[in-house]
Amino acid sequence: MKKNGYGAGLVALLLFMLSQTGKATPTAYVLRFSDVPALQQAANSHHAYVYTPLDEPEAPAAPAVDWLKAQGWKQVWPLLHPTDKFLTFAGPHTQRYLRIATEDNYYIWTRRLEVDPQQLPILELTWGVERFPTGAALDLYRANDRALAVLVFFGEKVSAGGVLIPNVPRGLAFFWGETETVGATYTCVPARNGPAEVRMQCKYPHVKYIALRRGEAGTVHTDRVDLVALFKQHFPDYWQQHRRVPPVVAVSFEAGSNQTHSASLARLYALVFKPAGAPLLQPAAGSR
Repeated sequence: MKKNGYGAGLVALLLFMLSQTGKATPTAYVLRFSDVPALQQAANSHHAYVYTPLDEPEAPAAPAVDWLKAQGWKQVWPLLHPTDKFLTFAGPHTQRYLRIATEDNYYIWTRRLEVDPQQLPILELTWGVERFPTGAALDLYRANDRALAVLVFFGEKVSAGGVLIPNVPRGLAFFWGETETVGATYTCVPARNGPAEVRMQCKYPHVKYIALRRGEAGTVHTDRVDLVALFKQHFPDYWQQHRRVPPVVAVSFEAGSNQTHSASLARLYALVFKPAGAPLLQPAAGSR
C-alpha cells in the first residue's frame, strides 16, 4: 500500500509539473500613452519607454480623446463637460506623452483592466509636472487641487455611504504635489487652514491619497511602488481577513485646478505593472 501510495503521489506530481509547462509568469502589463504606432508596438512587447536626445524637435500636438476612448478609457467626471481640449499628445515622435492640462476645472478618466498583484505587484509610473495649480495642496481647505494623480483600484466596490455618491473599489491614489510630504497619506486629514472639523479627501475614505513626489516642476521621472505592500499597510482589515490582495480592476488619472481657479500642466508617459525584482527602467542621460 505504501509503495502504491508513493507511486500515485509521484504520478500526480509529474502530471502537475507537465500541466505547468509553457505557463510563464507575465513579464509586464503596459499602458503606454502615445499616438505613435511604433511606440504602441514597443509597449506591446513590454518595452514601455522610448527616450530621445534633447535636440530632437517637437512634433505637432494631436488630440488624444478619441485615442483614449479607443483604448478603453472613459471620462467619468464631469459627465456633461467634455475635456477634449485639455488632453493632447505632445513631444517628439520617438517620445510622445499624454499632456494633461487644466484651466479652473477638474476631471477624471478611468480604464478597466484585470491584473493580479500577486504576480505583478510593482507599479512603475513615468510622468512629469510642468506647472502646479497655484498655491494648491491636498491638505488645504478649498485649495486641494492636484496637477496629476494616478489611481489604482482593487476588487469589489465599497459603499460610499451616500445616495448620490457612486460606490468605488478600494484604491491607492499616487499624486505629484508641490509642497506635500513624500510618503505621507492625505486621506481624511485635517485641513491646515480650515474649520477644525473639516477632513480633506474624505468623500471616499477607502481611496488613499499618497504623495509620491514633491516639487521639481519641469522634470520627468519613473517612480516605482509596491502595490501589495501598500495595500497591506492601508487596508489591514481586508488583509487579515483574506490574506490576499484583490485583483486590480481599474486605473484612473485625475487633474484639477478648480479650487484654486488656476491652471496646471502634467505629462503621463506610461503605467507598467511588473513582477517583484524586475529592473527599474530609468530615462537615459540627457533625455527629456
